[in-house]
Amino acid sequence: MPQINALEDFRCFQGITESWELMKTGLIVIRERMYKLELWHSFSNPDVAYYVAVYVQEEGVWRKMADPPFPVGVEADQTLRSAMAFLAEQLAA
Repeated sequence: MPQINALEDFRCFQGITESWELMKTGLIVIRERMYKLELWHSFSNPDVAYYVAVYVQEEGVWRKMADPPFPVGVEADQTLRSAMAFLAEQLAA
């Protein structure tokens, strides 16, 4: 019997209403500026199974983007691709 991920089993713990797991992080560079992408997976919301948080490096510190795209989707790689496409289009213009 495969073992259930502890975060997937969140409903067994009173008071926990959501559960997310960081699946992947990655860096991209646009116009010599680095962006960190974090792909999160939700165990609690099947309609928003994946979410991408976007951070920009400013003075050596990673800060969440002020007007982030925060793409959401039901497939991991496609959600990450959506974030990359949004950044490339917005920042390359």
